[in-house]
Amino acid sequence: MKHLLLVTISCAIIFSCKQAKNKESKSSFSDAAQVTEPAEPAAKETFKEGIIDLDIDFPGNELSSLLKKVDPSKGNIQQQMAALVAKLPSEQQLKMKKLTQSNPFVSMQVLLAPLMKNQIFVARKRVTAKCDGLTYHLENTLDASSNTGKIFVESRNNPANSVTFKYDESFWKENQLQTRFDVESYNRQQTDETATVAGYKCQKVNYTLKKADANPMRIAKIAVWTSGKMPRSLNFIHPYYVEESNGIMKIELYTNQEEGPVLVYEFKTVTSTGVEAEDLEIKQGSPVYNAATELETIGGKLMGIMFGA
Repeated sequence: MKHLLLVTISCAIIFSCKQAKNKESKSSFSDAAQVTEPAEPAAKETFKEGIIDLDIDFPGNELSSLLKKVDPSKGNIQQQMAALVAKLPSEQQLKMKKLTQSNPFVSMQVLLAPLMKNQIFVARKRVTAKCDGLTYHLENTLDASSNTGKIFVESRNNPANSVTFKYDESFWKENQLQTRFDVESYNRQQTDETATVAGYKCQKVNYTLKKADANPMRIAKIAVWTSGKMPRSLNFIHPYYVEESNGIMKIELYTNQEEGPVLVYEFKTVTSTGVEAEDLEIKQGSPVYNAATELETIGGKLMGIMFGA
C-alpha cells in the first residue's frame, strides 16, 4: 500500500509541472480586454462580487475518488490515504498502480491538485483563492488593479513549514504553482458549442497539439469554456492557465484525442453576495519573499511543502 503512494509521489517528482516555457507574453491581470459572447439568461449579470466553489475531477480514476474521502481535520492525510488504499481489493490496487505508472501526468495532478477544498472570493478588484491539496494548504490573493499579489503555502503535516511571497504579473511566466500551456504549441478553434456552467452560458474553445511527441506529460487537447460575464483575472488563480480574453469556468484536459478527458476543472457554484474583508485576506508568515528576486529560494521551500517534507 505504501508502494502505491510512493509510485505516485515518484512520478510527481520526476516530471515538471510546466508544459513548456512560455514565450514573452503581453497578458495582464486586467479585466479590460473582454470579448462579447452570445447573450446569457437575463437573470445572470456580470459577476463582480461573491464566492465561487470549484471541483477538480479525474474521470474513472479511483485514486481521485479516494482522495476526496480524506478528512484534513482528522490529522495525517497520507496515513488516511494509505488506510483507504489498504481496504481496496488487491485487483483494484493493482489497477491503480498500473494507472499511476502508465500516466505520469494524472499521477502528478492527483497528488498536487487542490482536490479537498477549492474556493475563490471576489470583490473590489480583489480575487482570493483558498484551497487544500493532499500535502498543502494554499492561499493566493491578487489585486487586479495593480497586477500584484501574495501567496501563502503551508504543509498540512507540519504547519510550521510554510512560505509567503509577493509577486507581480511576471511571476506567472515561470512559476511552479500553475500549469501553463504554451498556446503556440496548439491550434486554437473557437467552436459554436455552448454549455451552462454554474448557471452561466459559456462558449467552448478547443486547443489541439500541433505536433505529437513522446513526452508523457504533454497534453494532446485542452477544452475550455469561457464567459464574458466572468472576470478575466480569475484565470490567473486557476491551477491551469490558458491565454483567453474571457473568464474561464471549465477546463478539460486530454492526454490523447481518442479518449475522454483525464481531468475536469469546473466552477460548481457561483454565488453573487457580499464578501467580508477577512475573506479576501490571506495568512502570512515571515519573512515575505519577493518572487522577482528570490524565486530559487521560494521554489526550494515549495518543493519541501508540496512533497511532504
